[in-house]
Amino acid sequence: MTTMAEALASGEKHDPDILVPNRWYDLLRTVEALCPCGNTASVRDGLLGTHEPKATWDLNGQRRAVIADATGIGWTCRYSGRTVTLAAAVARDEALTPAERHARDVTQRRLEAGITNRAPEGYALPKPVAELFALAEANGWTTQQAWAPRDEGFVLNVRVGRAADEGRRWQYDLSYFVAPGVSRKTSFGLSVTPDRRAPHDTPSLKAIRAVIRANPVNGPARSTS
Repeated sequence: MTTMAEALASGEKHDPDILVPNRWYDLLRTVEALCPCGNTASVRDGLLGTHEPKATWDLNGQRRAVIADATGIGWTCRYSGRTVTLAAAVARDEALTPAERHARDVTQRRLEAGITNRAPEGYALPKPVAELFALAEANGWTTQQAWAPRDEGFVLNVRVGRAADEGRRWQYDLSYFVAPGVSRKTSFGLSVTPDRRAPHDTPSLKAIRAVIRANPVNGPARSTS
């Protein structure tokens, strides 16, 4: 019996019915595309992610896929893993509104530029982030950064964190918009701490720095939120 993975690996990848991604999700750092099955799915490296087809439920509580050719265990949509290309959208350009074309073109530029874990040429970490990273790394904390093109600049998502006892952790996420001559912290920010394991708003940079100083990796792991 052919598995879903084997079918995707051997089947035709390009499908002219698939539109290019048209929504950018900052929190997930991914792009989502509308699949012919009617559902949306993330796009990774130009491929439509594995997803379930859009479905309806009958009066008996039975799930029915909108498209009949959904195959695989767990109702995996047969379009999973297909290539999402600009050419596919151009073929359907007449069906798009001007606003949809604009969203398509902007998203395509973002996909072509990609998301990087280092500052793009001509850019650098904002000074508050650079200072935060230096303090975190000096105390044994890990640091991460992701740059994604956005509106003539970049969205910069940053994270500092370290493990605590009993599988718990400190993790602080912050987001900035960076453009030539502009460095602006956005309202997005989520964190988890040993005593508050559910995601909650990230505190101020001053508070984060205090937690890092109080909890170096080689020092005591106190539960400071």
